[in-house]
Amino acid sequence: MNTPLYEKIYEHIIKQIEQGRLKHGDRVPSEKELAEEFQVSRITSKKALDLLAQNKIIERIRGKGSFVAQQQTVSKKEIIGEKKKHERIGTTELIALIIPDFDDAFGLNLVKTIEKACLQNNYSLIIRRTRGFIKEEENAIIDLVKIGVNGMIIFPVNGEHYNTELLRLVLMDFPLVLVDRYLKGIPASSVCTNNQAASEALTTYLFSLGHTKIAFLSSSPSGTSTIEERLQGFHIAYTMQGLKLDPNYLLFDLISSSPQYYDDKTNTKLETDSLAIKRFIENHPSVTAFIVSEYYLALALKYILEKQGKTVPGDYSIVCFDSPENHFDHATFTHIRQHEEEMGEMAVHMLMKQLKGEKIPMHTVINYTLVEGKSTTTSFAKNMKQSNE
Repeated sequence: MNTPLYEKIYEHIIKQIEQGRLKHGDRVPSEKELAEEFQVSRITSKKALDLLAQNKIIERIRGKGSFVAQQQTVSKKEIIGEKKKHERIGTTELIALIIPDFDDAFGLNLVKTIEKACLQNNYSLIIRRTRGFIKEEENAIIDLVKIGVNGMIIFPVNGEHYNTELLRLVLMDFPLVLVDRYLKGIPASSVCTNNQAASEALTTYLFSLGHTKIAFLSSSPSGTSTIEERLQGFHIAYTMQGLKLDPNYLLFDLISSSPQYYDDKTNTKLETDSLAIKRFIENHPSVTAFIVSEYYLALALKYILEKQGKTVPGDYSIVCFDSPENHFDHATFTHIRQHEEEMGEMAVHMLMKQLKGEKIPMHTVINYTLVEGKSTTTSFAKNMKQSNE
């Protein structure tokens, strides 16, 4: 197993002290100087200095720097022993996961996998849920930095604007991996499903069933790479079929789309979506199928259609992203199954590399599986054509 880069810096400083090149009171190179000398991130050099300070080998003075502490007759063996003792019981190595929420539709297996992978790498996992609120995400980051977590895996909140604390982490070169989406223009590593290809596959599947009037439903795609890419895939599938997409078949800004919205205001939000979808159906009677960006929005759509006396898949076919593995209460949707386990393992793997000071890819794409369910059937137009033939 390779020695982490922060340990190499730690050993280097100790060696300098042992050889007399650094004496009591001498200034130790700064985080920036060590980062440049060893070609590592500043968070790596900071970790080395923090460890030296915790073992009382150096003293860190705010605004002035780090200095060799009062030396006693301490052998290298004892110093290394103190380091190993610190690693065993002095502090706990921590990774934080910040996520809007999770359940068996999407997120639960991701969380389980991340926790397992962290433990395999001798890290404990702290989980903070933001419930989809950007302020909660900001507060979580502030709290976790204060606690002293070694790195973070963040499932960013949907939205047009990025929170300032997340941007600060990136500027600090803090070990960080984003999951499920990436931030445009922000140099933070991410692990995501190939959402564009997955959406194209869903749309093409509906075309294969004879549907040509297909609507796309989602929350606002603005600022959310996941939904933007799913919308792109939808457009590409239409182009590949040589068909012109009617822009009126796009219904955005729906709000009953995630579990965090199921609160005391759920009925009001569902009523708002219900009115929007009713108007959409009335204005576009030729639509026979829907691609829905998220599972909970697909549930809301099915509920609204059934309240109108419509059936799925009799009157309309619905496909979506994600769906619970056990369907005792809900009909099984034809859906894209994201490979949560692979996403979680990759996120931890990338974070471990960052913690060792190694460079990692900016954007890693994970494959998907299209699962056929009970929410799709051939279009009425196709059936009529076959009957006439």
